[in-house]
Amino acid sequence: MPISRSILAALVAVFVAAAPLSAFQYPLSETASRSAYFLGQRHDETVGEFFASYSKHLPPPKSGLYVSDISFLTPFAQLVEYSGHQGIYSAQQAEVDGAKKFPNVKIAVYIYFNNPGVFPIALKSSSDSTGATLPADIGSSWREYTVRVFDGEELREPATISGQSQFRCVNHGGCTRVGVAIYLSLPAEVFISDSASVQVATPDDQLVTVSFKLNALR
Repeated sequence: MPISRSILAALVAVFVAAAPLSAFQYPLSETASRSAYFLGQRHDETVGEFFASYSKHLPPPKSGLYVSDISFLTPFAQLVEYSGHQGIYSAQQAEVDGAKKFPNVKIAVYIYFNNPGVFPIALKSSSDSTGATLPADIGSSWREYTVRVFDGEELREPATISGQSQFRCVNHGGCTRVGVAIYLSLPAEVFISDSASVQVATPDDQLVTVSFKLNALR
């Protein structure tokens, strides 16, 4: 009996070691990929309800820059989104894509220059790569913000980080630059805790942090 128990304990240890460490689904199995495919193809309110857990909308501050929304898209969520935007797409192709195309977690941070109702601010100064004139106001460049991502209490470094301007456009009135968006990509395998948090430090000395329960995400 002691030998049998030892063997059983060893086998359990092997299976635990081989199990995925991510709190969410990664890597995506064929079954998970098919599930993501069919959810993305529904194009109804269930898709919006699904993504509600993957994005946090924040109340505006009394003054200053407004960190409005932060999203945390797992590989499964990315495949749901991808499936919903493809013209001709099959569950069989999703099974292949799930294992190859979505190795990362995608994080997006959306920031507005002023509180709702106060912007748009006037455009002035020089132009950026889009050809639009830029405001000279603080926080006008996404590079002025610091975004940190934590797995539990451990800081995780992004594989890539980029940003772009956000514009508000009106018919025959042109476009006004009203904010910035910042995008980060991190390997899905680095998330091994039950929770993750995204921390945004703004150039007007705000520190905004949101948390995601990873064991509640797919």
